[in-house]
Amino acid sequence: MGTEQKLTIGVALGSGAAKGWAHIGVLNGLAQLDIYPDKVAGCSIGALVGAAYANGHLAELEQWVTGFSHWDVLGLMDLSWRRSGLIGGERVFNALESYIGDLKIEQMNRPFTAVATDLYSGQEIWLTKGELRHAVRASCSIPGILSPVQQGDRWLVDGAVVNPVPVSVAKAMGVDVVIAVDLSGDRRRRIQAVPVQLVSESPSMSEQVEADAHKATGFMDLLARGREYITGLSDIFGSRSRHDPGMLAVMSQSMDILEQRHKRARLMGDPPDVCIVPQVGDIGMMEFHRAAEAIDAGAQAVLQARHQIEAVLNR
Repeated sequence: MGTEQKLTIGVALGSGAAKGWAHIGVLNGLAQLDIYPDKVAGCSIGALVGAAYANGHLAELEQWVTGFSHWDVLGLMDLSWRRSGLIGGERVFNALESYIGDLKIEQMNRPFTAVATDLYSGQEIWLTKGELRHAVRASCSIPGILSPVQQGDRWLVDGAVVNPVPVSVAKAMGVDVVIAVDLSGDRRRRIQAVPVQLVSESPSMSEQVEADAHKATGFMDLLARGREYITGLSDIFGSRSRHDPGMLAVMSQSMDILEQRHKRARLMGDPPDVCIVPQVGDIGMMEFHRAAEAIDAGAQAVLQARHQIEAVLNR
């Protein structure tokens, strides 16, 4: 496929928290086809993986994240209830620095842009110069979970709030072809758009008593068990069941719905040349220890889209 490389290829890596390790598989899959994107636009976890790729550290990042256990992930979380996010983020980004590089964006091997959001103006922010670590950190700042990043008089949060798959950014970087990665395209097909009428009713007495008892017991356990509090994070970050979601499961699920509706409109109005959709819908928001599964799903998605990719590059 030597002639195809005469085209300048941009990749738009989207948001998706733990699903985002699929970006590694996508980039590996493209490399298997002898396709190496020239320019990178990333949002949230896409900015993190994109930075590693643009700086030539993708293999090292892959080796690190595929070794994660559930406890390793929890150990990277510097929890703080007094901040503007549940996690400060310094601990994980200190660890990430060696995998994305400690340098300025303009010094990277490939042109790179991270997308963030101005918390107060709602303005889309493109970070194209300056400290790479802070740009990626800002792009990854999921509201309520990771503390926002201050840049001058602005407070920056996750770019997914305004541009979850930054196709427009990749196009603005001056490329011939944009390959986008949508980490929740399989889920978007399951979101119901047709309104449903329901009759409002209170829960039964037994359900209410059980729910209250569960909450009370859980709260007392968190206070009493000290170090075992970490174990309780599985319930906070995850979904104990469809009928008993954890705190952040409620937050992430709600944001996911908003993001899907926003993403659908943006992709229809500004479509990429190729959209790769890894099947990672069953990977939870904070299940970063499932990197191997996500990476494999990304590679498989490239194989499924191979004919479309080759058709676009050979047109």
